[in-house]
Amino acid sequence: MTAYTDLLLHDMGPELADICRPGASPAEFRTQPLMGLRLLPHFLHDGRAHTVTEAIEAHGGEATASRQQFSQLSDETRAALLAFLSSL
Repeated sequence: MTAYTDLLLHDMGPELADICRPGASPAEFRTQPLMGLRLLPHFLHDGRAHTVTEAIEAHGGEATASRQQFSQLSDETRAALLAFLSSL
């Protein structure tokens, strides 16, 4: 089974900069494994996102380009990606 994470700290932007973990700035968060994603009731460090799409759209900082790429996916490709993520 693959964890799907790099376990590194990433700057998630000022919108999510509300807590500070040891060794991290307030906007830095360690990439959580996607393994078991389908079992989570809420997403992001504080559960503010109720769907995977909301979680992706909340990302800023280093993830801005990824968020923009996600928003530009065709409906079919986005649905396939979300189906894959919901299988983890």
